[in-house]
Amino acid sequence: MYPHDPLARERMRDILAPLFLEVREVEFRNGLIFHGWASPYCEEHRAEVERGLRQLPGGFCFETLEGRPYLTYTMPGPLAKPVNWPLHALLLAATVLTTLVAGAGWRFDSFLEAFAGSLLGAPGSMPLPELMAALVAEGGQFSLAILLILGSHECGHYLMARRYGMLVTPPFFLPAPIPPIGTFGAVIRLRSPMLHRRALLDVGLAGPLAGLAVALPFLIYGILHTKGTYPEAFAVVKDWQQGGSVVFGDSLLTWGLTRLLLGVPPAGHAVDWLSHPFAWAGWIGLLVTALNLVPVGQLDGGHVAYALVGRRQRHVALFFLGVLIALSGKWRGWLFWAVIMALLVRVAHPPVVIEGVPLGMGRKILGWAAAAIFLLVFMPAPVRGIF
Repeated sequence: MYPHDPLARERMRDILAPLFLEVREVEFRNGLIFHGWASPYCEEHRAEVERGLRQLPGGFCFETLEGRPYLTYTMPGPLAKPVNWPLHALLLAATVLTTLVAGAGWRFDSFLEAFAGSLLGAPGSMPLPELMAALVAEGGQFSLAILLILGSHECGHYLMARRYGMLVTPPFFLPAPIPPIGTFGAVIRLRSPMLHRRALLDVGLAGPLAGLAVALPFLIYGILHTKGTYPEAFAVVKDWQQGGSVVFGDSLLTWGLTRLLLGVPPAGHAVDWLSHPFAWAGWIGLLVTALNLVPVGQLDGGHVAYALVGRRQRHVALFFLGVLIALSGKWRGWLFWAVIMALLVRVAHPPVVIEGVPLGMGRKILGWAAAAIFLLVFMPAPVRGIF
């Protein structure tokens, strides 16, 4: 059953009719997409048309396909919920708090106990302004870095989806009162389907590229400012098999950067990524990028793989799930992630609305470059000493 009442649909047709020479209507659960060849009137009065479309509740996009100007307008249905800005603000505030606590190296229950004591004026407790100032001083660098990295990733997706006129929510930040990260990440929710492979590739890649562009400067700065110099920079964490410590692993990129900037660690030692908050945030940013670029289902990597090879993406996904299961011998967490990916994000990517839109050579090169980036940032064993 189409979610709009017939009168609303007819009114929108009347409003949009002068803008199209040919138009196709695509129904989906939360609304309706009008997509077609833009009329000469639409082209001649583009600025005026754009101002008018911005007054409507949906999203729109002008693009050139096969040398012709096309317009897409996405009309939300009555089942589409408005953006819940208070919820987004509350989740962001909570994530700021949990990342501050994680960055300060405090246990969250200990912080809550100290906060309650300060709030109630318990004997021996630190005044509340001093407590919060200490929290920001100790955890502020990590909180700032990780929120900028995660926020840039999701805002990349959000802005590109809006560029294509899609219905999409702003980022939901996910707090986690668990050190030493303090967050489960951030997500957006797409409320309208991907129109074609070009949009799929652009939206899928915008997040990882934006996040990586922010994570790398933090990572490099943190490596250069780790506590101690060679070989002391490596002395704080001994090999997990000898000392039982938790060691955070390397990708090809971090392996190369640390050896270039710090030197080769002595035998039985590893880089302590926790030694500088920016290094730690950058390391997490690379891990998040790698997880998202796994070419499974509707992960970013699944978007890119489907844009490049179409329905054969399913075979690519099955291969990489097999790789993750094989790597569970190095880190058992990969088995958990393989199950989560298979059950929650599925294996095969759903089809786009219009399959025939070509990517073009530039986007194909960018898509394969993303595959190379995935290989550079992928960590065969992100953590050793636990799991």
